[in-house]
Amino acid sequence: MRSRIKSIISSENFRNFLVRSLSTAVITPIVGYILVIGGDYFSLFISILGAVMIWEMARAIFGSAHSRFLIILSIGFGVVILLTGLRIGILLLSTFVLLFLVSFSIYCLVIKQADKITKFLICSLFIVIPCTLFLWLRETKELIILFWILSCVIATDIGAYVVGKIIGGAKLAPKISPNKTWSGLFGGVTASAFTGLGFSVFWMEKHFKFVCLSLLIAIVAQMGDLLESRFKRKYSLKETSNIIPGHGGIMDRLDGHMAAVTFIALISFTTSQMQL
Repeated sequence: MRSRIKSIISSENFRNFLVRSLSTAVITPIVGYILVIGGDYFSLFISILGAVMIWEMARAIFGSAHSRFLIILSIGFGVVILLTGLRIGILLLSTFVLLFLVSFSIYCLVIKQADKITKFLICSLFIVIPCTLFLWLRETKELIILFWILSCVIATDIGAYVVGKIIGGAKLAPKISPNKTWSGLFGGVTASAFTGLGFSVFWMEKHFKFVCLSLLIAIVAQMGDLLESRFKRKYSLKETSNIIPGHGGIMDRLDGHMAAVTFIALISFTTSQMQL
């Protein structure tokens, strides 16, 4: 038994687990604090995350041959997200976006990579839109709604990982993400449902509605995870970057969150079910 414990502690998986846990312990209170204070600080924070994700995505598509261009490009998209969050006015925002797109188009003509540019512009929507919707939810909804969404996604990840490791079984999408299983999906959905039930009992009403939405959040978050896995597999990436020790890139951590935020925001736009 002692030798077994010693081998586990000295294993690479255990060291990675410690690094991930330490990173999470440092990041979680910082993110929680910024989410609570909101305002311009939150807009700046989301714009930075968006810029980093744009950089990770662009680096995968264009490669490292245009490093300065990719940094400038990422900053430009980050500024667009920031200006949206600061509500600086549609005229100023439109002017900046127009100048940015003109500059981008000129550079694209120079490097002559139309196929990569098209892929980049399409993929960028999957980052810019969720970031903008996250800012909108923080501005228009109660703070508890955001904590509920984020908690459901975290519970989904934990439930899927634990149940998937213990039970295993048939693969969910072996060609996209060979480690994901149907049992893991069930574990993630169950964990998210109980999380939604807990939030509805202690902080919100309409228990059945929030449990159902929590179930859907889990499924949507897993779809976002698979979509990002498909992107990484296309460009032969294990991780989008190594910015977060033990976790990889920002895209690796926020794929499910972006999908869930987009899902709830669309429901809020199209129905009255989120008027709380």
